[in-house]
Amino acid sequence: MELENLVRKNILELKAYTSARDQYQDGVLLDANENSLGSVVMSEVNDLNRYPDPQQKVLRKSLSENLKIDMSKLLFGVGSDQIIDLVIRVFCDPGVSNAIIPTPTYGVFNVACEINNVEVRNCKLDANFDINIDSIINLADEKTKMVFLCSPNNPTGNLFDNKKIKSLAAAFNGIIFIDEAYIEFSDTNSFINDLYQFNNVIISRTFSKAWGLAGVRCGYCIADEFIIKLLFKVKDPYSISRPTGDLIVKALTNYGKMNDFVSKILEEKKRLIAQLQLFDFVIHIFPSDANFVLVKMKDAGSVFNYLNQKGIRVRMRKDDVRLIDCLRITVGNSEENNLLIKTLKEFK
Repeated sequence: MELENLVRKNILELKAYTSARDQYQDGVLLDANENSLGSVVMSEVNDLNRYPDPQQKVLRKSLSENLKIDMSKLLFGVGSDQIIDLVIRVFCDPGVSNAIIPTPTYGVFNVACEINNVEVRNCKLDANFDINIDSIINLADEKTKMVFLCSPNNPTGNLFDNKKIKSLAAAFNGIIFIDEAYIEFSDTNSFINDLYQFNNVIISRTFSKAWGLAGVRCGYCIADEFIIKLLFKVKDPYSISRPTGDLIVKALTNYGKMNDFVSKILEEKKRLIAQLQLFDFVIHIFPSDANFVLVKMKDAGSVFNYLNQKGIRVRMRKDDVRLIDCLRITVGNSEENNLLIKTLKEFK
């Protein structure tokens, strides 16, 4: 696909801001108006008084070695949300372009489009909460620049069929954005294995879920080198801080710990589902490839209010008729899950 034809003209012509650290990262640094005396706080990270590397070289190299993907295809952002915003800014003309978002799904897609004055065209996922290629293609026109997908999907928990995504990517003359925030919890392959076939697909991931680093606010995307270069043109120069970068590099050396987290969460999910099935007010538990379960209940609002009163927070979504009387429950640790089950047993 000729990606240049999909990009906003002003972005193609944009001369990116060149920061001091784009040019030099060592030597006597008198070029960026930093505080040359040091930092007012102590940290394990050295040189907090200096700006971080805007090209994210160490981060991208570390991730490249782990994913076996060339670092030219990688970019880090302040969570996946920043990457979503950057991609919209690169490809969508405000007040002109539109994006297709199959629902129900991650709410930030809609919000990011609205912030950027990009029309949102929603279509429903099919009866199995998978994508409907015909519905998407029928909604698209010459101003449709993007389709947003979340796989495994939030809030339904299911993984989309990769064959359908491949068919869509081949048929759609635009960008397919796939948010794989929960992919580590799935035993089915990520779309990353098919990415080499399509230069119009962008995959985003996060360190917030399986890695347990939600407070750090760091995500990344994998895409064609041309797209990555465009994202670097429009991103904030110093979006990933030194402490964040240091923590992520350390995390990437500890895949074993992450895999251990995933195994324990999946064990707890299995136990939680088994317990939830015993309640007569539970109607259906949807299949989940994520670290949460979507549960349809009799009068979910009453259950939600009851749990809230007991200090147990779950999520209720009402933005799709199929989610009425559904609660999304994150899989907690064993103590939290035990408390949830005990509290539900006391629900009248």
